[in-house]
Amino acid sequence: MYKAACLVLALFAVANAVPSTYDTEHVWKAGNLSYIVPQDAILGGFDPYGYNTYVGRVKSGSDILPARVVVETGTAYFNTETASSKLLVYDILVAERNLRYVWVRSFDGFYEKGAVAVGTNVKNERVYCCRARTDGGLLIGTLLLSQKVCIIKHETLALRKFDKYEVLVAQQFNGTVYY
Repeated sequence: MYKAACLVLALFAVANAVPSTYDTEHVWKAGNLSYIVPQDAILGGFDPYGYNTYVGRVKSGSDILPARVVVETGTAYFNTETASSKLLVYDILVAERNLRYVWVRSFDGFYEKGAVAVGTNVKNERVYCCRARTDGGLLIGTLLLSQKVCIIKHETLALRKFDKYEVLVAQQFNGTVYY
């Protein structure tokens, strides 16, 4: 009886373990302190110390999460639903010729057309880049549409959840400039 229960539990665990997947719709380049920052890296905001931050992503456990990359220190800051952390290995989002990346105001988990997902979490839910002004910076956070909030935590500062935020959107661009 004990073996059967263990087998059922193991099968249940395997069935529910959905591996996270990376976004393949956009161009992401590997980064760390020893890599040169791509010239076309997407600016995401600035941190409380005044450093510019770039749009990045990291793998944390079974989740792929948005990150704010500070190139001067080679550090990617990211947060889960409850905590923040940092890594020295990350990917940076770079612009493509036919796409323009813009930050669009949004709210309450509304899906914006062309929203940039970094990948999926362990629940196979897409994870998006969001940002909000908080704690003396314009910080990139984690947007899960099911939770309807942009989650931001930076180092020792308090966890923040915003129902009004900006989301990163990729728009088709044909190269024509209108004056």
